[in-house]
Amino acid sequence: MIKYIIFDFGKVLGYPKTGKWFITPKFFELINKNDIGINDLKNTISKNKDLVKDDLPIKDLDQEFKMFINFYAKVLNGLGLDSKLAEEIAKDKVYGNSEYLLYDDVKEMLSRLSKKYTLIMLTDNFPSIIDYLKYEEIYDLFDKVYVSSICETSKKEEKFFDMVINDYEIKENEAIFIDDNEDNLDMGAKKKMNVIMLDRKNNKESKYQKISSLEELEKRDI
Repeated sequence: MIKYIIFDFGKVLGYPKTGKWFITPKFFELINKNDIGINDLKNTISKNKDLVKDDLPIKDLDQEFKMFINFYAKVLNGLGLDSKLAEEIAKDKVYGNSEYLLYDDVKEMLSRLSKKYTLIMLTDNFPSIIDYLKYEEIYDLFDKVYVSSICETSKKEEKFFDMVINDYEIKENEAIFIDDNEDNLDMGAKKKMNVIMLDRKNNKESKYQKISSLEELEKRDI
């Protein structure tokens, strides 16, 4: 019997407003797109990704802010731009609640599902995601939110899943894990969870059961 539904966040419940992770609207308010090449931006972000790995021990917003100041300074330098803008961009990223948008079905469906199941979030992310969930008034729909940087692990590691399983004493076939990444689903399946791929654009292949909206989840016999 299913008692728990464990959700990923990115591309499952929310997505980046600009279409690019780590690039908030403020970034393009301060920096003219015509002054940089998009491919150069992608490459520079990729080169500096190790500075913002989501399993780094980042416990609070102040630590996250300092981390992103350093990251954006490196990105701006790599683009030949003034790194003095890094602090303002980082402030928006961490404190601005401007980076993400929720999918249209999220608020209503989480509210309905929370009346029947214990909802949990397991996200490779940083502390600011908690403020964003509160800003969108969905934080309280989750019994608990596990954030990788706070827990100092990620969904690549079994121990992240074990935290949830041990905290709730979850038995086999009591939990559904929903993610958009097949590698993460593999780990959930390894931990004896029922897994479902949520593919919002319906353009992925998966060996697992697949849905493209939360409405489909509710209609299925889970």
